[in-house]
Amino acid sequence: MIYIAICDDCKQDMLHLKRLITNIMNKYSVHYKIVEFESGEKLLETPLTFHLIFLDIMMNGRSGIEIGKQIYLRNHQNTIIFQTNYTGYSKEAINKAHAFSYLEKPIKKSLLEEQIMEFMDDKKNKCDLNVCFKNVRSVVGDREINEAVKYIPVRSILYFEYIKLKKEIRIVTDKGDYFYPGTMFSIEEKMQTFGFETSCRGILINLEKISRIKGYTVILNNGEKLPLSQRRVSKFKERINEHLHSSL
Repeated sequence: MIYIAICDDCKQDMLHLKRLITNIMNKYSVHYKIVEFESGEKLLETPLTFHLIFLDIMMNGRSGIEIGKQIYLRNHQNTIIFQTNYTGYSKEAINKAHAFSYLEKPIKKSLLEEQIMEFMDDKKNKCDLNVCFKNVRSVVGDREINEAVKYIPVRSILYFEYIKLKKEIRIVTDKGDYFYPGTMFSIEEKMQTFGFETSCRGILINLEKISRIKGYTVILNNGEKLPLSQRRVSKFKERINEHLHSSL
């Protein structure tokens, strides 16, 4: 689960931002929780175990930049995104509070989505990222288990495989397999944001799980081999390089 804090002394701005974040997280089926704070002092009273903090700069009492500096001193793992009605604070916000980014109000959904996607694409954040799947079934021994909603950690997924005869998708994880009704188009659109790429028709692979490529075969860290179509070789290798670069 991604824990998100919004700290803003303007209730209207806070509700607007919460609405945008909710729409974006639901779009990508991400498991999340939002906690609201009307002052930086209230935020500092918490253990600061949030993954992502949206912090207004101009607030009553201590400024957002000062609060951000205190957050960074206590927990370097917090990711801070500043927002404000006033221009000219970006350099100070990033340098003094080690902010992830800076957004000007009124916040636009497209820009916010870019920042959230960049945050979620960061390698260290995938450890806490769970994606929602509906109408999932799994088999444990002789027993079939059906779940209306299943949250699966991104880092546990090896690849997705489309089972044509059953018209369902097999989710292969390091803890077992799951099956759910869906299309490859929908799962590709959903998971490419999180570092997955199609190797051939019906196979979508987690790039972090790849050990190497040999000819037209993708070899995973666990030794499993998956096909790589000739026409996708160039793009697939390019995506691996992009992913490795973004993870540095």
